[in-house]
Amino acid sequence: MEGISYLGVFLEGLLSFISPCILPLVPLYMTYLTGGLKDKDRIQSRQVLLMTVLFVLGISTTYFILGLSIGMIRGFIEDLREVMMILGGALLIVFAFNGFGFIKIAALEQEHKFSLKLDGRMSLLKAYLLGFVFSFAWTPCIGPMLTSVLLLAAGSEAALGNLLILLYCAGFALPFILIGLFYTKAIAFIKAKRDTLLKLAKLSSVILLLFGAYMIYDGSSTIIGLKQQLNSKETTVSSFMDQPFYDQFAQEHRLSDYNGRYITLNFVASWCTYCVNEIPDYKTWSNSCQETVSFYVMSDTVNSANGGQSTADFIAEHGIEVPILIDEDDVLFSHFGISSFPTMFYIGPDGNVIGYQSGAMDYDTMAYVMDIVKDKYEGGD
Repeated sequence: MEGISYLGVFLEGLLSFISPCILPLVPLYMTYLTGGLKDKDRIQSRQVLLMTVLFVLGISTTYFILGLSIGMIRGFIEDLREVMMILGGALLIVFAFNGFGFIKIAALEQEHKFSLKLDGRMSLLKAYLLGFVFSFAWTPCIGPMLTSVLLLAAGSEAALGNLLILLYCAGFALPFILIGLFYTKAIAFIKAKRDTLLKLAKLSSVILLLFGAYMIYDGSSTIIGLKQQLNSKETTVSSFMDQPFYDQFAQEHRLSDYNGRYITLNFVASWCTYCVNEIPDYKTWSNSCQETVSFYVMSDTVNSANGGQSTADFIAEHGIEVPILIDEDDVLFSHFGISSFPTMFYIGPDGNVIGYQSGAMDYDTMAYVMDIVKDKYEGGD
């Protein structure tokens, strides 16, 4: 589906060019770019191409600004990614139905008008500003296709989101560049084949429909998968204190066996540099804190997520002596919702979680935090 997304985004940019509010006016835009001269044969092809490149850069600037505005609220969007994907997919399907003519949305079938005075010879700056200004005028007309790209970009990592916007701009800019290279023939072709090209714009509705269906499927399948995962682990997670775990010495541990004592669970990953640097201090502190039972917690699923070593290889390399609970089914990682490394959780003598501390600590910090934990527990906090 990723390959289809990349190709689809590029095609959307290409089809945006032949939308009803852009294609018919292309000869007019090119007249602006060539400075209004009547004898086009006198215009050097290199000059036309350069003006065209600046023109499409102006257009692309607008779309990257829109993408940047989406990026600024990416954190909020990521928290609601699945919901946004479903709602966005539904919106794209509505846009597709509008493109097919099943429904009518007047706002998507118009462009805004700008009165520009372009007297005199066209300059590089004027060409750039011309593209920048006209891109705002086109935005309502190409809104469905542009919206689909922005929605996909919003639900992706920043680098991938920028790549999607770049692909859209590339598809939109390519016809303009070709016109700049073959000015006379290209304008003649557009005038002769305008009706046929406009019919091809209907393909954009097919792409919107596919993207909409994909986004609904992606958001829904993620929610369903999370629900199934939670249901499958519900019983195990609720009784994690009684769940048997094995350490690197093949010894079985149940956290409930240590009721009456403080327990620390230090969640680490093999690819975490801070976790590795913390090993000597954690070993020294755990040996000196006899009233506390200390464990590392590791998961090969977490280790492999960023290309780290397996738990077995990590233990062999660093010779860790503190018991490591091998969380094969990610029971502990899921229960405690670990999102950063290292993270230390503190469990009281009654089996309840007292608190946690994220980030690497040295020996003195570990001792200091443990004193605070004991004070909170003994004070009834």
